[in-house]
Amino acid sequence: MKVMTMSSNQTTNGKLTNKDLTQIYGRYIHLNGMNDYPGQMHAGFTYSIIPALKKIYADNKEKRIDAYQRHMNEYFNVTPYLCGLPLGVVLAMEEQNAADDDFDTSTITGIKTALMGPLSAIGDTLFHATLRVIATAVVISMASAGNILGPILFMLIFNIPQFICRWWSLKSGYSMGTKLLEQAESSGIMEKISYAASVIGLAAIGAMTAFNVNLSCALTLPNAAGGDPTAVQSLFDAVCPKILPLGLVLLCYWLLAKKKVNVIPLLLGLLVVGVILRLLGIIA
Repeated sequence: MKVMTMSSNQTTNGKLTNKDLTQIYGRYIHLNGMNDYPGQMHAGFTYSIIPALKKIYADNKEKRIDAYQRHMNEYFNVTPYLCGLPLGVVLAMEEQNAADDDFDTSTITGIKTALMGPLSAIGDTLFHATLRVIATAVVISMASAGNILGPILFMLIFNIPQFICRWWSLKSGYSMGTKLLEQAESSGIMEKISYAASVIGLAAIGAMTAFNVNLSCALTLPNAAGGDPTAVQSLFDAVCPKILPLGLVLLCYWLLAKKKVNVIPLLLGLLVVGVILRLLGIIA
């Protein structure tokens, strides 16, 4: 960690232009298409930075080959929408390595490893658990009605922010190097973003539950005074509107997260139980 801190105080040589970064950007969009085991994104990561490494190590073939081998042989896996950050930081550090024969290349590996966990947590929360859910909540009614704008709007809502984030993270990672990571850690911005995204994601899931999970009780209670029977559903609504859909969603979450029930048996179980309860006149 001490070596990593020393390298973060150095400035990059700035060998790469916006044109070079654009080429890297175009390559790393295909990062997930090169996933394999056990290295995960190692091949895609290396493929993305090959043009940059050729330029950085134009006068040192030995170091260039060593860089290829290092990145191809190292495990790497990060939410792809934020992968530009480690790509940019690594390129800034490779420039330091090209300029300094005493540079410790293990610090590059250390940075990549240190970034995987936090960026994956933030990226999955922001994009998979929040943005994708919000996009689905916005378009699901249109898509259910057969409106072609539904899937188009979904792709726009999800993809425009992630493509912007890919470019911003790459540019920021390269221009600021490891200094960016130190600033983010010291300010606590990572934790704040993650918390805010979690709150927004939960709110979106709650809205989807209310609007798209239809479950109501069909039972009635006789009126002692001889009037119309009282619908049990009205009693539930008096306590909390949509309480049955909420309970169903929470039950499914408990079974999936706590009891580790597989999705397919859960869906089949819901189907069977739903049909039986419907035939018995318990649910509507």
